[in-house]
Parts: sequence; C-alpha cells; structure tokens
Amino acid sequence: MMKTDPTTPSNRYINLITKLPRKLASILPQLRMGHAPLAKHLHRIRKINSPICPVCQQSEETIQHLILHCPVHQAARQTLRNSIGGRNINITKILTSPKSLWALFKYVAETGQLHSTFGELPELREEDGRGGERG
Repeated sequence: MMKTDPTTPSNRYINLITKLPRKLASILPQLRMGHAPLAKHLHRIRKINSPICPVCQQSEETIQHLILHCPVHQAARQTLRNSIGGRNINITKILTSPKSLWALFKYVAETGQLHSTFGELPELREEDGRGGERG
C-alpha cells in the first residue's frame, strides 16, 4: 500500500491500531483528529445546535475538554491519571502511546460520552493491549 499511496499512516501507527479491537481502532483516529462525535464537532457539521458540553454545560465539548477538563468526569479522570502513572495528563501521549490506550478507552467507556454512537466498548487489557469480552 505504501507504494501506491505514500501518505498512508506510519508503521508505528499501523502497529498501534492492529492490536486494537475494530471498534476501538475506529474510535482512535476520530479522537486524534478531533472528529469524534462530541458537541464541538457535531455542531461544526450542523448535526446539533450547540458546541457546549451537554454534561457540564460549562465549555465546548472537545477531545481535550472530555479527557482533561470536564468537571463531571473528575473521578474517572483520576483513575486515568493513576493508570498512566502521572499527575499531569499529556493528551498527545495518551493518544499515541500503546501503554496509555487501555486506560484511555476505559476512561471513555466510563464517561459514556461515546456510547450513543459506538455502544458498549470492548475492554482493553493493560497486560496485552488486546480486547477482551465484557462480562
């Protein structure tokens, strides 16, 4: 594919997503590009009337707001921080590090913010980075 399209994703990115269940592999690029079905993006494409976070009603609902700032998700965010081993969350690291992805998807599932679009998310186990069935 690289020979026919030189703009294909890097090998590092391909290796990152090939370890993910299909549903999670489709969510990750949306989060990375800011095209996840959150209020800011949905407002931009004229699917909803307001870009404001429907949960906290304080700021535009962006990827950064969801992961780093929404006060309603503070408890889940603390679990995310504990899981990735850092007091300060680095959004780039979370979205690009294989070791952080399991914590990110657990956080996204816990917040329920993407549930209406994607339904239940498969679990991603820290020890192997692969999806497991939810019980």
